[in-house]
Amino acid sequence: MRSWGQSTFVFMSTNLSHEPGCVETSWLPVMAELERLGATVHFIVMAESPLAEPARRLGVTVAPYILDKWNIIRSRSRLRKYLRRYQPVVAHSTGLEADLLLRWAARRVPEVAIATTIADTGRQATRRRSPVDALMRRFDETGITHSAAVFVGSEETIGEVQAAGVPVERVVLDPLVGDDAERDSVARHIGVYLSLMAGRGARS
Repeated sequence: MRSWGQSTFVFMSTNLSHEPGCVETSWLPVMAELERLGATVHFIVMAESPLAEPARRLGVTVAPYILDKWNIIRSRSRLRKYLRRYQPVVAHSTGLEADLLLRWAARRVPEVAIATTIADTGRQATRRRSPVDALMRRFDETGITHSAAVFVGSEETIGEVQAAGVPVERVVLDPLVGDDAERDSVARHIGVYLSLMAGRGARS
């Protein structure tokens, strides 16, 4: 198994808004812990994201991401080159567009384990948007089975993910509520990443 110092982790979001308690905000302590352990952390995020600067202060490499809405193939190719260049152990996404694009880009980079976080509330709960997104949701439900880990915030979402075909052992309940929510969430993420690092070592 690789050491933390030999490991790179990529986080990716295409969400334009970051409400209090959003997934991206909850990632910051996880990134901080990875940095403390000696790992290299990258954050692919929209250029106008208010979380870019806080991430930089943690020592994270922030890569502003511009989605080419008119050429999704180009966007996928750019992301695939990014993954091949940095060879992350885990690439972790949130937001429907980011989830779809990352899984698509990683199909030919098999050494990268894909993790997904599904938002349960607020404007980021993209899987509950209007029926206009029905086709994208169908693609998402087909592709999510390729995620090595799926983080969810509620029992209800566990049911949705399992109904889409994700094995129960890959689903991680990560409720962002309670006095110790941040500490517990960091511990859960690190535990999952350790497991995926060990799995990568076994495949090497």
